[in-house]
Amino acid sequence: MSMSYDTWTMPTCDARVRSLVMRMLSGAAAASLYAYRMEEALETATHGLMPDGSLVVAAAPTELLSTVPAGFAVDVRVDLLKQSPDPMVSLVAASTHLLGSLTWASRAETIAHIEAGALPPMVEAMLTAPGARLGFVDMEKVVLHDLTGATPIPLEALEGAVTLIEDPYAAFDLVARHDNTTLKDLCWAVMVGTVPGFAIQKAPLPHVCSHTADQVFCVYVDPTGITVMLVGRHETLIAYARFATPATSHIELTAQVDRLMADATPRDALAC
Repeated sequence: MSMSYDTWTMPTCDARVRSLVMRMLSGAAAASLYAYRMEEALETATHGLMPDGSLVVAAAPTELLSTVPAGFAVDVRVDLLKQSPDPMVSLVAASTHLLGSLTWASRAETIAHIEAGALPPMVEAMLTAPGARLGFVDMEKVVLHDLTGATPIPLEALEGAVTLIEDPYAAFDLVARHDNTTLKDLCWAVMVGTVPGFAIQKAPLPHVCSHTADQVFCVYVDPTGITVMLVGRHETLIAYARFATPATSHIELTAQVDRLMADATPRDALAC
């Protein structure tokens, strides 16, 4: 069911939210880690999910965290930040924040995981840095913050596989190839229910200029749909257009994006 911003309520952990969080946990976000009881932060860390769903990180601590022995759990907060792929605007598309405990793996365990080929590629690459350590994060609380607000994520929602975008920037190009008028039509179609999804009215962005006013920017492309932002001088409109079925390949993603744009095009424009 489509909803305009007049009747919108806070979403629960639906397919869109789960897909976004899982992609961020899988590596599609910048990660930082804070061992709050030690008051020590690791601003640079790589992360991803193991085949069994475990969250794994690699970092090169230089202070107290570097002295924590393998197998000893440390309370941590992990922050994942996802930027919009649109180069025309600097926009944080979403952030995921989680509380849990970090346990460093022993050198022998690290080598075994590397030899098994089970580590995410960016995590394995980070382990070649001097002083880098492999760690596992046992998640306890997870919250997603995106343009729709804050959504607590049940841990059971993070179980099982999720479809990932093969190339986020190629996915962005599928949206960016459409002009601003077409993207505004998409926002309107979501608002009136021609295209399924939801739209949310928010306060205007600070420092709206002539280069951003009345423009539509791509926030992110998901296997479940497209999120765009229409920047107005007096308000901002966030529109999520949902695909008929989740896309499982770039070919399917292309077809789904084209279908959304066609559905959003006014009938009189097609007649011309």
